Order: sequence, then structure tokens, then C-alpha cells
Amino acid sequence: MQHWSLSVIKPDRRSHRLPAYLAGMFALCFTWLSSPGMAQNPFSPGLSAQNPLSQQPAFLDVDQAFSFYISLDGPDSISVHWTIAPGYYLYADKFSFGITAPANLVTTLIPVLPAGVKTEDEFFGEVSVYYEKTRAVLKLPEKSPEQFTLTIGFQGCAEAGLCYPPTRRDVDITQ
Repeated sequence: MQHWSLSVIKPDRRSHRLPAYLAGMFALCFTWLSSPGMAQNPFSPGLSAQNPLSQQPAFLDVDQAFSFYISLDGPDSISVHWTIAPGYYLYADKFSFGITAPANLVTTLIPVLPAGVKTEDEFFGEVSVYYEKTRAVLKLPEKSPEQFTLTIGFQGCAEAGLCYPPTRRDVDITQ
């Protein structure tokens, strides 16, 4: 708990002390307003940094929480490498991969994934999840074109209580 006290000294009427007095009052007010407890609203005593009920966790954007890049492993396979932010996880059974263009090659791709961590999830029960990073290896169809669109689906959550909706991203691939 922070305690504030103010000691006011009556300035004498000499003009050379008034600027120093005003500067001191300004510094005191600035310090008070910039204190952590006053960051949200200096006039709401119930809202402070020390009151955990007044603070909502800040969640990352889905693409910051679950970033990925793609590597071409060879003419017949690619990998999707995931970097998962601390305090977040991806569901192993919520991944989906498919080629969505060109139209004559539309197909679902079955990923090869490492074993995840078994956990009890408040939304889906017992599930397998990934923390920190994971990699999905995808075998491409025979005679894949040089250019195609890979559609990636995934879903994850923040341990602080936010579950993101299923997310899809389209990535144009050139071999």
C-alpha cells in the first residue's frame, strides 16, 4: 500500500521563491499521477496495480501467439514449423492442412506430428497439446505443380483462460 503525504510550506511573498514552490508542487503532482496505482484512473481508489481484480490479462493476437513458417523439404514434402508463445498452446487434433488451388489439385494433406503433451483442458477434456514449438511434415501429392495454395487450420489457447476460435491461413507456395 502506498502512503502519500504532503507538507505545504507557506511561501514568503518574495517572488524568487514562488517558481521553486510551483516547480515542487508540479513534481509532486507528476509523481503522484505517474505512480503504478494511478496508471488507469487517478481518481478511482479501488482500481490500482495492487488490486488483481482490476486488471485483465493482455492476450496476444493469434498470429503472435502461434507463428509459423514453411520449409520445402524436397520435391514431395514440406514442413510447417510452429513457434508458440510462452503461456500458450496448440491443440494437436485441431490442425488441418490442404491444397486449395489450383482447382485440379484440391486435396487434404495428412500431417506427421510429434507426440504432444497430454493435459486436461477445460474446454475439450483430455487432449494432446504443444508448447513452445512443433513441426508438421506434409507429404505432397505426386506431380504437384510448381505453385499451389496451402490452407493451414489450427486452434490454440492461452493458459490465462482465452481459447482462440479455429483459425485458417492460406499460404502461396512456390517450389
